[in-house]
Amino acid sequence: MGIIEYFGALLVSAYVVLVAAFVGWMLPRGRHLKLLQMKFLRALHNFFADEEEYIAHKVERIRNATNKKRT
Repeated sequence: MGIIEYFGALLVSAYVVLVAAFVGWMLPRGRHLKLLQMKFLRALHNFFADEEEYIAHKVERIRNATNKKRT
């Protein structure tokens, strides 16, 4: 590995560290972070609650269909 490749990798690493520090500095903190987390968790909960209801509905349809075929 030559000196140019070494300094190229060093420059890219330094750039990534600076970008990561800037992004970390821009992230919300305190009350705004809590609000953002609550919105995300509420959306995640609603998604899984809807999925559970959807699966229960599908199971009921399958049960009704198999019961009609048996009789």
